[in-house]
Amino acid sequence: MPSRRDFLHRSGLAASGLLLAPRLVWPARPGDLALELLFSAEALPALRAHYAADPLFRPLRAELAAFDRAAERRFLREEVRLDDHLVHLRRVSEAARRMAFLYLMTGDADAAALAVEAVRTLMRYPAWDYFLEAGTETLGLQRAPGAVIATACGADWLGDAVDDAERDAWLRTMARRGCEPCFRSLYGMRHPDRVVGWTMDPASNYLEHRPGDYLDVSRWPVILDRTNLKAVPAAALTLGAAAYARRFGADGDARRWLEQARHSLGTFRHRFAPDGSYDEGVSYADYTARHLALAADALRRYDGTDLFDLINWPGLIDYAAATTLPTAADRHAIVNFGDAGSGFSAAVPLWIARRARDGRAQWFARTHADGVDEWALLWYDPSVPPAPPPPGPSLWRSDLGWIVGRTGYAAGDLVVALRSGGPANHEHADRGALIVKAFGEVLVADPYRPPYSAADPAWMLRTTAGHSALLIDGQGHQYHDGAEGTNPSDAEARLVRYGERDGYFFWTSDATPAYRLALPDVASVTRTVLVFHALPAVVVLDKVMKRAVPSRLQARFFADNRDGRGRVAVSAEGFRITRLGAVLHGVSTGAATAGRLPIPEATARRHPFAEVETPAPHLNPLLVTVLLPERGTGGAASATLRPHDDGAAVAIRTAGGSRALRVFDTGAIPEVAVSG
Repeated sequence: MPSRRDFLHRSGLAASGLLLAPRLVWPARPGDLALELLFSAEALPALRAHYAADPLFRPLRAELAAFDRAAERRFLREEVRLDDHLVHLRRVSEAARRMAFLYLMTGDADAAALAVEAVRTLMRYPAWDYFLEAGTETLGLQRAPGAVIATACGADWLGDAVDDAERDAWLRTMARRGCEPCFRSLYGMRHPDRVVGWTMDPASNYLEHRPGDYLDVSRWPVILDRTNLKAVPAAALTLGAAAYARRFGADGDARRWLEQARHSLGTFRHRFAPDGSYDEGVSYADYTARHLALAADALRRYDGTDLFDLINWPGLIDYAAATTLPTAADRHAIVNFGDAGSGFSAAVPLWIARRARDGRAQWFARTHADGVDEWALLWYDPSVPPAPPPPGPSLWRSDLGWIVGRTGYAAGDLVVALRSGGPANHEHADRGALIVKAFGEVLVADPYRPPYSAADPAWMLRTTAGHSALLIDGQGHQYHDGAEGTNPSDAEARLVRYGERDGYFFWTSDATPAYRLALPDVASVTRTVLVFHALPAVVVLDKVMKRAVPSRLQARFFADNRDGRGRVAVSAEGFRITRLGAVLHGVSTGAATAGRLPIPEATARRHPFAEVETPAPHLNPLLVTVLLPERGTGGAASATLRPHDDGAAVAIRTAGGSRALRVFDTGAIPEVAVSG
């Protein structure tokens, strides 16, 4: 009786045979490149010149020059564990790829020898990932793709530093341990009804790194179909299949792999928002887009396929620019909604600049990108002139429902961001979460990179209680328990109004569906924000309507104390968040307290918060809070709030001017009259 693998093989061949014709074998040639997978040999002189002399790549040169080769050789020979995929396999793959690149750029024979040793270590791993299908067949999701890319690039870039017999052995092993597992995972996402069952590999030492974090991955064929962990194996499969086909010919396996890769890449037309935004957050947008660009180049070199219309690449630069949050200490800081911890590297912006002659992408790569790597060098075109965005205040509203208002892109500029929108992988329970940056400091923070494991007590940072957001009787909106990983919740919110008027931005996010899943008595939950960018001042209006049971509201405002320089203090006048170069004074119709989460002290200390609470339970409570950022130690700004039966009167005075507001509590969304 035919096996399931035979069925997959035949069905893949049937589909792919209609689309792809066999190609001629690409013989390995002595010299600089063996396969020309991503660029031609004619491009090498310019690439080497950029690497050697262009100031943009000075950090890359320094990083590779500082690579500790002795430590890496000791690791490869004495320390590497062949059951360690999470940490060791990734390290081996990166060493192989980066040292092969260094050899290609400089002719450093010792770097070539180290790259060869790293690839040979990859060949020793019996499996290249730590997930299984049907309990026996490896799935390529997190580590196999990196190993495929490292092997394919090593086989190409090491040129005549590797003889043909060894190159062939590498590529055949890559096919079995990398391409086939990547195909298997992508096939499962394409046909989840045919999956027998995904599990974690008990032979891997994953749980030694993350104790207690045994994930239920049985639904991952459906969950991952909309995430970066589809783009990464799809890109690796594209590159691996192209390398294999160039060396051995486009046999049935190569055609099957390429058909599946093309299909998976094509689905990303619907994974990115029409405006180019990406819902998993900035880090994962960069990670996903970098792999899509890599696959696009591999296919273009292989058979001329052009994937530049796959997503809105120029719009992706708008997203990257809008989510920058440069500070005095970190010019690469970002609007870190969800698990995002870092911003775009230069690679994707440079690829977009090259392919579209996009000056804004070139500007971003040179001024805001978080590092340069080998892909950045390969995609660099210095002839594209940078085109910075126009100066002055701007409001960006994404198709995702995220919104960011700013006065500019420098460290001293004001940036206010709010997370609305729907669920996504790597999200938190953060609908309505607020970030405020001014005078070079993040003054209202979204806690950075909480644990991925629900077994860690600091998982609480992922809930609404761990965000600068709204609680109702101490409870946030719906979230999951982490049993399946960092997958999406069911929480929805939407921007119901937004815009710009004289001297200020405004928006309202309606998170009623998200809160109602946790609190069925909720009839409405909205957060309205007004950003007076010339003052500067931020006014937050939290309004809840209940059906039957009166409630108190609590709004939390987290400080960033990761460097030990963030403080929270309260007084009868309100609360104060202090950073090294700026302060934020908060005045509210609620009473202020300072707090820390009930999580391990070392983590809680890094994320202190101020909380304001309505004075008494109410069926339709309204909480008004004014946030006043100031440079240095402050003292010039003030605000008064006078509650009325129909709302509140607010008067704000700062070094930048004054404004008066009348808040009318007329329903689900307060109305505001602004004067001054």
